[in-house]
Amino acid sequence: MTLIRTAAIAAAGSSLVLAGIALAPMASAESSDTAIVNCQGKAQVKPKQIVLSCADANLFVYKITWSKWDANGATGKGTLVWNTCLPKTCVDGIVQKYKVSVKLGRVASAPNISVFSGMTLTFPGNAPAGAETATYTIDNPIA
Repeated sequence: MTLIRTAAIAAAGSSLVLAGIALAPMASAESSDTAIVNCQGKAQVKPKQIVLSCADANLFVYKITWSKWDANGATGKGTLVWNTCLPKTCVDGIVQKYKVSVKLGRVASAPNISVFSGMTLTFPGNAPAGAETATYTIDNPIA
């Protein structure tokens, strides 16, 4: 099963909506590096954390270690953390964690900057609702 950005995952009688993607600040981008754009609109290179929901940060990948990062793509591994917001609210929500492989691609370029505009997570083991992959579009505006 493949998940696309804004697709819903049915899990345990409820659903998780995978909304917009954003990235947590970690490292500053250098002009020659392909970067990703975080929730604050800053270009980042090799972040250790990527927030997938800017509004509430209830879905993010952290502890990312990058094995490749170049002008065409990036690959790494990390842990997806998902606050299910169940049984009633996100404050009381059950937090679930999944090991993931991370792949960044779909390079978009403008004068003086190139950014990754796509991300795919692959679940090598246990995954939400039996998903094998989840695909996101990274479309945060640059500040």
